[in-house]
This record gives sequence, structure tokens and C-alpha cells, in this order.
Amino acid sequence: MMKSEGKSFGKFAFIWSGQFLSVLGSAISSFGLSVWLFEKTGEATPFAISFLCAILPSLLLSPLAGSFADRKNRKKVIMLTDSVDALLKVILVILLFANKLQVWMVYPLMALSSTLGTFQSPAFSASIPMLVEENKLARANGMCQLSGAAQNMIAPVAAGALYPLLGLKGLFLIDLFSYVFAFSTIAVTKIPQPVVQTSEAEKKKMLSTSLRDFKESFLYLRSKTKLFRAVLSFSFVNFTANMALILFSPMILSLYDAGTLGVGEAVMGIAMMIGAMLATVLKAPKNDYATVYGLTTITGVGMIIGGLSPHWGVIFTGVFLFSLFVPYVNTIVHTVLQKTVEKEMLGRVMTVVSVLCQMAMPVSAVLSGFLADRVFEPLMMPGGALAQSWVGQLLGTGVGRGIGVIYIINGAMLAALCLCFFFRSLKKEQQPDIGA
Repeated sequence: MMKSEGKSFGKFAFIWSGQFLSVLGSAISSFGLSVWLFEKTGEATPFAISFLCAILPSLLLSPLAGSFADRKNRKKVIMLTDSVDALLKVILVILLFANKLQVWMVYPLMALSSTLGTFQSPAFSASIPMLVEENKLARANGMCQLSGAAQNMIAPVAAGALYPLLGLKGLFLIDLFSYVFAFSTIAVTKIPQPVVQTSEAEKKKMLSTSLRDFKESFLYLRSKTKLFRAVLSFSFVNFTANMALILFSPMILSLYDAGTLGVGEAVMGIAMMIGAMLATVLKAPKNDYATVYGLTTITGVGMIIGGLSPHWGVIFTGVFLFSLFVPYVNTIVHTVLQKTVEKEMLGRVMTVVSVLCQMAMPVSAVLSGFLADRVFEPLMMPGGALAQSWVGQLLGTGVGRGIGVIYIINGAMLAALCLCFFFRSLKKEQQPDIGA
């Protein structure tokens, strides 16, 4: 039943169903692209470069994207970015059918696609509070996490089975078909738009307005002390966690085949599905921040386990723990933001949060490929310095073991940091919360 303010969980669920299929299609094509890159190069560096191309547009253009989300029609922003992204995929399919696609071409295409996602993400996230009532925000955010978890569970298995049959071009055609349904759900649904006062001068000088918005939103976020500190800590969390994600495909493909990689990513998806389901059914925790840090500590432990052995069972066990609570943590963070920040500023503030959380990720992208291909993999090969030490005796030697060492180092750093913040949050639980 439609609420007087135009809010309806049914409207959100309808849009979510389209986004679910679109995300699933994108995950299928992304999996195929990962296998294709490794087949062409056999190294981790192309994965790191592609990740860098995906993250830089978000960091550079997020201030402008946040202002667009609050000052422009969010529905039109979502539809336009979806349409152009589909056009990019059509170009990629044409290149594949013509046998003209080269590894270097993937990078600018990914950068353009990421640019579009940078503008779409805050527009979609900021639309959620306009579609559902506050007491259902956690459920809606949990469903968004569920969408990501499901694509991680279903897409790799489907893509791993279909890739030998259809090739990369077939997987991208599936992605395009999923886009059509997603676009339709947005097109026929009315998304309420908050009123934001924008002068004619501001409209003509969108870049300067966006930079001013970013500065004001940063100062606004900084005034929320606990929230601001938490966001800064997430930057380091993303640094370590994304290095592990970048190197996961090269590690598995260097040891096994695309089918095993599909199973491994499906295990990751199952874990995230469970975490997303927990986010939709569990009550909000009493101490948001302690819960976030405590659960992220388990993510670090999972990373350590994943690096201990080249056996797929050990790696997948670590991946399961690594992924399990990510959707739940993300749900808590998004819900805190949506309840704390005024709706007319939400897009801009979420952009600031995104930039702060991701600012260290380009460094992790640059380091991951270099450390894997040029440092730790050679060190762990037979005859390498670490291979002849107790490290090699404990972890084994050969392909993939250098990446295993990187997993262990990053996991230990992540777990140690989150434990420190966890105990700090418990100590401050009784203090006035000026940050949330």
C-alpha cells in the first residue's frame, strides 16, 4: 500500500529485482573477463591495473557525483548511466566478435564503466530512504547486500560452466540482456526527489559547486566524531581486503582452472549470502561500532587462513570467513549513515564517505601486482630466499605461495587494527555519541 509520502517497500523491491538481475549479469561477464585476462597474460599485474582503472574514477569524480545525486533527478541519473554502460558493453562485444579485443583495451573500457558507476551509486543509495520508511531501512540495505552476495554465489558457478561453451562474448551478451530488465524497472517506477535549493549560478558552475559541496559535506562528516573515525579506519580495512580480492583470481588460476575459481567465488558468495540474510533478520546491534570492528577482525582471520596452504579446501575456508560478515558490516554502516545524515545531504555525504574509504585502494592496487609478480612469488619459488627458510617449510613453495604470504601479512594487520578499535569502542560505549 502506498504511503502518503510516496514511500512503498514494494516499489523498492521491484527496482531491487531489476538491479539484482543486472548485478548478476555484470558478475557473469566480469568473471569471464578475469579468466580471459589470465589466459592472455598469466600474471597478477593485469588484475591490479584493471582494479586501478576501476577505482580511480570513483576517487576523482565522486565529489561531482555526490552533487549530481542531490541536485539532479536521481532517476534520470540512474537511467542515463545504465544506458551508456550498456553501450560500452556493446562495443566490447563487437570487438570480441571481430577478434580485435586486446588486453590494453580493457583498461579504458573499465575506467569508463567505473565512471558511470561512480555517478549511479550515490544516486541509487540516496534514493532508498525516499522509497522506504525509516523502520525498514535496515531491511532494504540488507536486501542490497543480499543482491551482491547472490551474484557472488550464482555468477561464478554459472560463468565457470558457460565460459567454455559461450566464451567471453556469450557472457557479455547475457549481461546485456539482464540490463534490459533492470532498465525497465527503473523506467516505470516513480522515485521521489527531495527539494534542494540550487541557484542559477550554481547550476552553471557545477564543478565549483560540487567542490564546495564536497568541502561542506566533509566538514559535516568530521563533526560526527565517532562516524568520522570509523570511516577513516575503513580506509585501511579496504586497503588490505581489496589486495586480497585482487589477488584471489590469480592465486586460484595459477593452481587450478576456471571451474575451481568459479567454485571458490561461489563459496565467497554463499558466505556473503548468509551474512546478508543475517542483516535482514537480526535486530540492530546496541553498539554499532564495536560490532563492525569485531566482525571485521574475523575477516582478517579468514585472510590468514586462506594464505596458509595451496590446498583448495584451506583457501576456500579462509575465503568463507573473509566474506561472511562483510554484508552485515556494510548494512550497519549504511543504516547509520542514512539515519544520521539529513536526506537532502545524503548523496553528498555518502560520496565523501566513499572517497575516504577508498583513498588507499589505488595504493593497494599498485602494490598487489608488483608484490605478487616481482617480490613474493619469486621469493617462494624453489630456490627463493623465503622458500629456503622456515616460511617455505611452513607454507610450502611454488606458484601461488607468494600470494599466500601476502594474504597472511594483510590478514594479520587487519585483525590487529580492528581488535584495537573494537576494545576502544567498548570503552567509549557509555560516552555521549556525537558521531551517530
